[in-house]
Amino acid sequence: MLDNNKLKRLKRNFFNYHPKDVAYKLLGKYLVRNFSYGRIISKVVETEAYGGRYDLGCHVGRFGYNRRTSLLFGKTGLAYIYPVHVNTFCLNVVCHNKGKAGGILIRALEPIEGIDLILKNLDKSKDNYDIKKLLNGPGKLCKALKINKSLNGFDMIEGDELYFTEGENIRKEEISSTPRINIPYAGICKRWFWRFIIKDSEYLSR
Repeated sequence: MLDNNKLKRLKRNFFNYHPKDVAYKLLGKYLVRNFSYGRIISKVVETEAYGGRYDLGCHVGRFGYNRRTSLLFGKTGLAYIYPVHVNTFCLNVVCHNKGKAGGILIRALEPIEGIDLILKNLDKSKDNYDIKKLLNGPGKLCKALKINKSLNGFDMIEGDELYFTEGENIRKEEISSTPRINIPYAGICKRWFWRFIIKDSEYLSR
């Protein structure tokens, strides 16, 4: 049984700051995915911050304000989900200072509860799997948690299908930052140390 304090939901004001100032604070938080037949709880171990118009790694910096990116300018705490391949998606949470735009990509998770559901969603055998590789990538974790474009714009503060909780406390000395991954188009922005990881985690993306 998980401690109720760990399952206390994050409030919207948690996300009302620049993404780079929140991305490392998300490490250790729990992501809860509820289904009618059960739930999956996982710990955030890797994030990337994307910071609006001046960040060429961010959709807003690349494409400006349009129908898709309008979510990144809006209410914080909403899910911003986009496809990277056919039936493969990335989960971001909208995060920014008032009047700005941005979000945080969830790159990797550590399974805490609901491994049977994860295996079912990934069509993996219960007798042959590596727990460290179930959620170690943004596309993989979306498949495992059945996160797709139907949840784009979902309110992760008020909704019950997908949300963050207080999780575990991660000390600053346990956290490291690196340049972000797979954004060769971002010019000098790709050098920014806006990827945050729990250093000793065995569940990071590869």
